[in-house]
Amino acid sequence: MIRTLGAFLRRDLRIAASYNLSFVLEILGIFPLVLMFFFLARLFGDIAAGPLRAYGGAYFPFVLIGIAVQNYFSAALRSFAAGIREAQVAGTLEAVLATPLSPGVFLFGTALYAFVFNALRIFLYLIAGGLLAGMVFDLQNIPAALFVLVLSIAAFSSMGILSAAFILFFKKGDPLNWFFSVLSWLLGGVYYPVSVLPEWLRTLAGFIPMTHTLEALRILLLGQGTLGDVSGHLAALAAWAAIGLPAGYGFFLLALGRARRDGTIGHY
Repeated sequence: MIRTLGAFLRRDLRIAASYNLSFVLEILGIFPLVLMFFFLARLFGDIAAGPLRAYGGAYFPFVLIGIAVQNYFSAALRSFAAGIREAQVAGTLEAVLATPLSPGVFLFGTALYAFVFNALRIFLYLIAGGLLAGMVFDLQNIPAALFVLVLSIAAFSSMGILSAAFILFFKKGDPLNWFFSVLSWLLGGVYYPVSVLPEWLRTLAGFIPMTHTLEALRILLLGQGTLGDVSGHLAALAAWAAIGLPAGYGFFLLALGRARRDGTIGHY
């Protein structure tokens, strides 16, 4: 399986490398966004220090982690469905799924490049923040932060696989992608802390994996917390992964079985 996933990654790396300008523009696009929030943070000044006390008190590091993880979440949400749609358009989906390759390996293989590339983008966001604003992160907590990121990938992927199943069922239109995206940036604490929300929305935010990912990363990297301090967030992400991944993959197999019976696997 590892060799197969490596082959998928090498394929997508070669494809990306063949479009040099597009790749460079995607990387350069990080810096205008970082600058925009840097100047926005200067506008806020000390106004935001109170609600952000648990995360070091500064808005720019807080929001930088938010937009970096939001990009990663968006990639996880889109990449599974995008891999299915790309194979449908190319006319290769039915042929690939007729091989001994398992549907699960195919799904994760098509999404692997997006995860790797966006991990690089998170790193670049943090580097840009350090260079621009002298942001200092708790480097001792980097291994703990990576552990949070691994759990988050599993939790985010469950929604992405559901989105891929929707594409197989309905071919066009993906309200799940829109719903999960809007809910996450609105209630997940990407641009502002969850503590500013009304109580009933804070309760709803507790069911969103983005909330727990951002809280854990900010406490670890900005608030000098420990894994023990974020254990509740880790448990929530683990529950999302343990329940969501099997459920999402089950729906995907159900959609795949229906498409095979109807002869519509390659339809789009």
